[in-house]
Amino acid sequence: MTTLATGTIKKTKSLTILQRVANKDRTAVKDCIDTYGNFIWALARKFTASREEAEAATLEIFQDIWRYSKRVDKFQSAEDMVISQIALRRLIVKRKQFIRKLRLAARTNF
Repeated sequence: MTTLATGTIKKTKSLTILQRVANKDRTAVKDCIDTYGNFIWALARKFTASREEAEAATLEIFQDIWRYSKRVDKFQSAEDMVISQIALRRLIVKRKQFIRKLRLAARTNF
């Protein structure tokens, strides 16, 4: 709280999108998609072989964001860094799964 000559003003800390998602604020979902959607989509397109895979990966990333938003107080990084890490982790897993499928297909075709 800050006291000024005109009276007392309460300082409120604004919530991040992740905190709002964790609090089940319905507008936070739209804000998250509007703020980070293009970034996540661009990453997904770079890491996947097709548009369909990118769509599936983007959906999974947003699901991970909702899941991890409950742990928002434990994050020491900025929100955009947390979301980037979630997205990259999910995309790396998807890429590894894709490579495993290719290797398995190559072995069965010989």
